[in-house]
Amino acid sequence: MEPTGDLNMAESPKVALFIHGAGGGGWEWKLWIPVFERAGWQCLAPDLQPALSGISTTHLTDYLEQTRRWAYEAGPSPVVIVGASMGGLLALKASETISTSAVVLVNSVPPAGIKNPTQQSFPPIIEWSQGTLEDSEMAMPDSDDGIVELAYQSWRDESGAVLNEIRQGVEVEWPNSPVLVIAGEDDEDVPALVARSIAARWPAELRIYEEMGHLSPLLGRAAPGVAQDVLHWLEKSVR
Repeated sequence: MEPTGDLNMAESPKVALFIHGAGGGGWEWKLWIPVFERAGWQCLAPDLQPALSGISTTHLTDYLEQTRRWAYEAGPSPVVIVGASMGGLLALKASETISTSAVVLVNSVPPAGIKNPTQQSFPPIIEWSQGTLEDSEMAMPDSDDGIVELAYQSWRDESGAVLNEIRQGVEVEWPNSPVLVIAGEDDEDVPALVARSIAARWPAELRIYEEMGHLSPLLGRAAPGVAQDVLHWLEKSVR
């Protein structure tokens, strides 16, 4: 008897690996994962871990090794990697050595060759865990109170070495798989101009969302709609 479509899907599950941004965690994808899971996707949203020697000695390669390992552990089928901010750069670098069916960049920091909006150097440890609730409220004006509280309780310190490496420029080989670049028009951390420059330089589809800041596509009230837009793009782009 011929295998059914459902069995084929079971044999080759659709897997999405979500990589969070600096100072964050897998919780950043709280509003995306239910959308993907309802569409039959297996979702992985792990937390990046500092080096054993501590956050101050953590480098981008430490995070990159983790990202690649998670992609390998996801299974034999090509994985979709979705990366936000710093996670976008990790998604691009990981795609150099693993099989991806698509890469999605959400307000991603730029690779080398695109002007980085951040010019100042960072201290060894960026103490984002010490921020106030008001800091999170200002960073997330279009998020529900519960999501703001989650963020406030969850921000972690970040390695200045990692962000300094990103600021200085990280070379990437562009993925062979389809790439979607997403940006918030009102992003003050990674301006939408960065996304436009990325999409203009390399083969990628670009989507700019009006009245959205840096965290809006992930944690704003409209975030589930952005996730649904990404699913529709994947349905058209992934073969």
